[in-house]
Amino acid sequence: MCERCLPYDDQITRYRRLASRINDRLAQDGIAELIETALATKAAFHPELERK
Repeated sequence: MCERCLPYDDQITRYRRLASRINDRLAQDGIAELIETALATKAAFHPELERK
């Protein structure tokens, strides 16, 4: 996407990798929330892509 999104892409990748290794449901729910937050922040940079 853009340079502002790169750190969020890295975070999302790291969180997904971490989630695949953890079996604790509470930790997985927390990681899912972190991923949603990073995706929402990324979407805020590109509102025109959200409308499509």
